[in-house]
Amino acid sequence: MPSRRQPDPRSVVVLRAVAVASILAVILGGLAAGRGPAEAEAASPPHHDLAVAGVAVFDPGYILSDRVLSDSRSLNEAQVQSFLAEQAPGCAFTSETTCLRAYRSELPARAASTGGQCAALPRESGVLASRIVVQVAHACRINPKVLLVMLQKEQGLITAVSPTQRAYRVAMGYGCPDSAACDTEFYGFASQVYRAAKQLRSYLLDPAHWRYRVGPVLVKFNPQATCGAAVVDIRNQATAALYNYTPYQPNAAALANPHGQGDACSSYGNRNFWVAFTEWFGSPTGG
Repeated sequence: MPSRRQPDPRSVVVLRAVAVASILAVILGGLAAGRGPAEAEAASPPHHDLAVAGVAVFDPGYILSDRVLSDSRSLNEAQVQSFLAEQAPGCAFTSETTCLRAYRSELPARAASTGGQCAALPRESGVLASRIVVQVAHACRINPKVLLVMLQKEQGLITAVSPTQRAYRVAMGYGCPDSAACDTEFYGFASQVYRAAKQLRSYLLDPAHWRYRVGPVLVKFNPQATCGAAVVDIRNQATAALYNYTPYQPNAAALANPHGQGDACSSYGNRNFWVAFTEWFGSPTGG
């Protein structure tokens, strides 16, 4: 799967404001957005002390624990539905759009994956998004909390009060490379959720097949080569999976403004994932 298009920094701006006043951003180590690739490769692994809501510190090498990623029973369908209603209370219902809590779609039948990623799924018509998330989570053994956070970091769907049809078509950013238009083959909310979950499970089942693995790895700050990169000591398979799905790390400017924009070399996907998960569900590393 090609490198994916960067998520919008605004996907975390509308998170509940309870944590905003308590954000502490202190960036340690030589993390410079404009560092060239050659210089970055020689740099020591960076450390980021970004505390959100006083409960966790961002570590680029340990963003998500293996246990949390695979906790597929962390939420049931009713809990997901309640969560969606809570996050978008001002939902606008029109003939053109509806909030995620009221969105319905077909869940196509899928055979069990030949590679063991996901169990078979029966066809269901007109089911709520909450059911799609939970059914896919169970089939692919992926935490529904992770899928919900990905829906937010990619298209802001969790908190959107007037989401576009396009946001549903490419809900997980699957098949949307940085260098080209999104592939229409993968359009559709249920398709996006399923394919993203299956992809995450693929990363865990065959880690040697993918670029980002446990150990020191050079990770870019941005698709633009001139923005540089720095070594990240990836500590576990779940964190490697996040980098394989979104192959960039936040730079100092992105971490200094965790609910907004950084600079021209900032990327936001893995930052947004960590901020949203932490504020909604607690530590993504289980600490």
